[in-house]
Amino acid sequence: MKAQITIDRARIWIAVAILGFIALGSFWIENAFRQRGVEDARKSMIRLEPDYYVEKFNFIRLSNSSKANYHLTGEKLIHLPRTDQYEITNPRINSFADMRPPVTIIAGRAIVDQKSDTVHPKREHDVVRLYDNVLVERPDGENSHAMRLETDYLTLTPDDDLITSDHQVTLFTEGIEAHAVGMVANNSTQHLELLSKVRARLKKRGS
Repeated sequence: MKAQITIDRARIWIAVAILGFIALGSFWIENAFRQRGVEDARKSMIRLEPDYYVEKFNFIRLSNSSKANYHLTGEKLIHLPRTDQYEITNPRINSFADMRPPVTIIAGRAIVDQKSDTVHPKREHDVVRLYDNVLVERPDGENSHAMRLETDYLTLTPDDDLITSDHQVTLFTEGIEAHAVGMVANNSTQHLELLSKVRARLKKRGS
């Protein structure tokens, strides 16, 4: 009888020991995954941090004919390594070309995607996205009238010399004030098209 009781107790203790090992193993695995998650999150946050910045910068983009066609300035430029983008505070862009008036674009902020084969999807062109109180101005030219465009978002594609937006825009030109949603402007041809919900009114002379 005592032998039977001893055997039963031994079995109980063996079962308790096995449960203890399972519990410790589960705790170790959970703790390991938790630590790994914390490290991955920390690394992810590190990658989100800018890796360098430049203050009061000037950048000139040259055309194929080696003539300056875009002059970009700003208060501060930072590089975002995770997305390989540049964020610019208070950007100012001046576009120059022969035989046409210059165009000036200012905004509160800009994000620049440079053409690249190392990102996915591959970037075929430079793209500048402008946000917050965006203003585009062009003076009178030989074949064009002065123009001012106001919006909260624009996309500039320097390679194609295009300025586009799918947001609300307000256009002032030649005594006309026009409001629309969406626009496409070709800086090379000086052609601008308002896309939808267009409303316009003629301004009185001197107003």
